Amino acid sequence: MINNPNYIDDLSLAEVKKILTEKGKDKELNYEQKLALEHAKLFAKLTPLKAEKLKKELMELDLSSEVAVKIVDILPNAIELDLIAEKNKTITEENKEKILELVSKYKKDEE
Repeated sequence: MINNPNYIDDLSLAEVKKILTEKGKDKELNYEQKLALEHAKLFAKLTPLKAEKLKKELMELDLSSEVAVKIVDILPNAIELDLIAEKNKTITEENKEKILELVSKYKKDEE
């Protein structure tokens, strides 16, 4: 975690979508917020609740918040997970199977 009092924990696209949608009800969003909301609407694959649950389950596998959010946002297949793991050495071979099972479970729920 970053030592910055204004820093908010890593957020999935679904969480960003929820926050900006709620904020947009109270007051008009600025240009950057509107762009972020449109991006989140376009690419968020899970509901905020499911994204939060999956992130928590992934972090229980000793993944960092950043890596867990990346997985939540992408819902990777095996090849995509290998690419993420190549860059983030924290993902073990044993965890890859567990991650793919979790992702598969959440993908089925969304279909």
